[in-house]
Amino acid sequence: MVGTPIAHSMSPVMHRAAYEALGIDDAVYGRAEVREGELEAFLAGPGSDLQGLSVTMPLKREAFELAVEADDVSHGLGISNTLIRRPDGSWRAENHDVDGIARSLHDHGVDRIDRAAIIGSGATALSAVAALTGMGAREIVLTARSTERLEPVVAAAEVRGARCTVIDWTDRLTALAEDVVVSALAIEGADDLAAEVRSTPAAPVPRVMLDVLYDPWPAPLAAAVQERGTEVASGLRMLAHQAARQVESMLGVSSAPAELMLAAARAHLAARG
Repeated sequence: MVGTPIAHSMSPVMHRAAYEALGIDDAVYGRAEVREGELEAFLAGPGSDLQGLSVTMPLKREAFELAVEADDVSHGLGISNTLIRRPDGSWRAENHDVDGIARSLHDHGVDRIDRAAIIGSGATALSAVAALTGMGAREIVLTARSTERLEPVVAAAEVRGARCTVIDWTDRLTALAEDVVVSALAIEGADDLAAEVRSTPAAPVPRVMLDVLYDPWPAPLAAAVQERGTEVASGLRMLAHQAARQVESMLGVSSAPAELMLAAARAHLAARG
């Protein structure tokens, strides 16, 4: 896998668990710190022998842009989290983050929705728009610490037939009134919002929330809304689902063991303390 920072990532644990379960002993999964703007040079140099890559931030747009072929989700969002080597040596870009979000919500009883909220911006928020609209959402509430960064998210929603309401960060609690919420917040923003939830007795909370954070768990916002009855899907579950799809694409297998991969990551985190 490539990106920065990646030392904390559970992707190697998950992929290696899948290899073992599938009886695959000729695949190796490692990681390399690659900074923004350096992906193409990495693939031409240290990564020239790689046949597939998991791509995390801040490289998802670069991954899409350097590929000569891409799946429909990548084309629609302009970001990819997977690169697969083509027979001619060029790259195919795929986005499995959207599937990971949708499957995580489905695991918690969310099948069809009309309205939802996304808290945060960036690549994960973009993927969340595609996942939520794919599940039927036509009204999406958005908020982030920098609302100007939500412009690509609004555009992605509108092209999919959804109407967006952008809420200023000072009114961020309003977003938690939606039935289904995806939190794409980094730890600083999550801490701020969690503190406000706890200090506001009448703060609304959703029925189901996906919090993309997972280490430590429960994440700050996840813990705050769980205390008031919200069912929460962790970012680790999302990661397991998208990693399973990556294994299938990279190795050409029909089905990867997502639940086993999730269990391996949980055990690793527990052992790490």
